[in-house]
Amino acid sequence: MTTGPASPDDPEQLQAAIEQTREELGRTVEQLVAKTDVKARAQAKVSDLTQRAKDATSQVRHQAAAQVGSARSQLADRYQAVGPLKQAATQRIQGARAHRKPLIIAAGVLIASAVAVTIWRRR
Repeated sequence: MTTGPASPDDPEQLQAAIEQTREELGRTVEQLVAKTDVKARAQAKVSDLTQRAKDATSQVRHQAAAQVGSARSQLADRYQAVGPLKQAATQRIQGARAHRKPLIIAAGVLIASAVAVTIWRRR
């Protein structure tokens, strides 16, 4: 009745088997210690979450920068489109200021005419 592999008769083979078993046992013990080290696991989790937060923040910054750039571009385009209109309005205002007296007289004549027509119709 054998429960495992036959033990080697050669002392060198026996020594190699013992060394291999020691290495396996050492790895197993290291794994068990790592599982029971709550502080190290918590620190690793904190480090992982910190890195995730930094990555998310970086991604949001890049997206925000892209949106700001797009908004600036749109605003510049709209400002350029408004530029000629603003210039034309400025010219009209300057023209009106230059001809202020004749415009006031014309407006007065129109108002007086409208009042005269209204009074004449009521009679």
